[in-house]
Amino acid sequence: MTIKEQIRCLLLLLFLSSAALAQKNNDPFARSARLPDMSVGVGLNYNSQVKFKVPGGSLNGNITYYNFDRRFLVGIEYTFNLKQNKATLLEENDPTVIAAQSIFSKLLYNHSIYSLRGGWMFNEQLYLVTGIGLEMLEQFSELKAGEISNLPEVFLQSTGKKSNLFYLKYGIQYKRRSFIYDLFYSKRGIGVGINYFLNG
Repeated sequence: MTIKEQIRCLLLLLFLSSAALAQKNNDPFARSARLPDMSVGVGLNYNSQVKFKVPGGSLNGNITYYNFDRRFLVGIEYTFNLKQNKATLLEENDPTVIAAQSIFSKLLYNHSIYSLRGGWMFNEQLYLVTGIGLEMLEQFSELKAGEISNLPEVFLQSTGKKSNLFYLKYGIQYKRRSFIYDLFYSKRGIGVGINYFLNG
């Protein structure tokens, strides 16, 4: 599934969630349906280049529902690394020639994370949040051409190896008017985000 298809699925899920959770306004004179207490947000993570070898940053989107009566929140989140690694196709080259004329540099990964988030509200503005999910990794080798070679200076090849990891993060949210600000920490790195609260 491409990134565009995944974003479309996320937007469709947002629409269906809004329709399912929509609450009618208690005002008998109101003729419009009241939007649910939900937020839609984006975030940016800084990925440690040491742990799990996913360099650079990653982008995430989330949809979160807030229940102020029972003081909890629940939501879904999708994360992917901003720089998507792509294997360079060298179809005209013999694999043995590539191996002989290039030097292995390092391993890189594409990663996608599907996760659930939940939390507890200290008060109307400050929330404690945790997220759990599944992280999917696709492995690539970064190779550098030797001194005497017609190969690209730097290129990637897919190793065909994929792995799944359990994902866990912790964070806090702070609500001010129509916006909710995120700060998260995980083994992957640290992340910040901003959410628009639909009923702000």
